[in-house]
Amino acid sequence: MTTSTAHRADHQLREEILYWCRESVRTGLNFNTQGNISVRLPEHEAIVITPSGVRYDVLTPEQMVVVGYDGRVVEGDLFPSTETDVHLAHYRARPDVHAIVHTESPYVNMFGAVGRPIDPVLLNMVLYAKGAVPVMPFEFSTNADFGARSAATMGDDVNAVVWANHGLLSVGQDLAGAFKVAVAVEANAQVLFGALQLGTPRLLELADIVIPEGARLP
Repeated sequence: MTTSTAHRADHQLREEILYWCRESVRTGLNFNTQGNISVRLPEHEAIVITPSGVRYDVLTPEQMVVVGYDGRVVEGDLFPSTETDVHLAHYRARPDVHAIVHTESPYVNMFGAVGRPIDPVLLNMVLYAKGAVPVMPFEFSTNADFGARSAATMGDDVNAVVWANHGLLSVGQDLAGAFKVAVAVEANAQVLFGALQLGTPRLLELADIVIPEGARLP
C-alpha cells in the first residue's frame, strides 16, 4: 500500500465520509465496524472508501483508502473495506452513481432474512429508492462476482438492493443522496412491517405521484 502527499481525495471529502459513517451509527443503521461507504473519484479513475475493521468512533479522515478502478490501492496505509470489489462492480454498472452506502439496517434485514422485497409505502421511499427494493439471495459478499450479481439485481431503475441475511446497499449521485436512500428504505421497512400486521398496506408507485412544479423534495 502507498501513501501520497498529493491526495486524490481531499480532506473535505474525507470529512464528509466520516460524518456519514458516524451518522449511520447514530441513526441505528450500523454498529461496531459494520457497513462501509465510498465515493467515486472520476478524475482519478478511482474511489475513496472506508478502511476495513476500524470503528467509526475512532476513524480519522486520513485513514480513508483510495482504490483504483482496477482494485489496486493507490493511496492509504490500511486495508480497504472487504467489500471494495462489490462497490467497484456497482460503479461499473451504474455510471450515474457517485456514492455508495452499505448498512446493516435491522428492519431491512428482517425482510432480507425471509427473502421478501421491500415494497414502497412511504413517500420518501418512492422519491429516493424509486420503487420496490429487491432481495439478492444470500452468499458471501467480498468478491467481484457477488458485486456483479448485486448490481444486476438492483438494476437501473431503483437505488438500493437488499443482501439477504446481510444488509442494504444504496446508491446516489452524491453521498448525502445515497444516505437518504438508506434512511428511507429502513424507515419504509419499519412501517411496512407494522402495516402488514394491521392489514393490507397501500403501496405507492413513483409514476402515480404528481410532484408540483417547483416543489422541493423532503
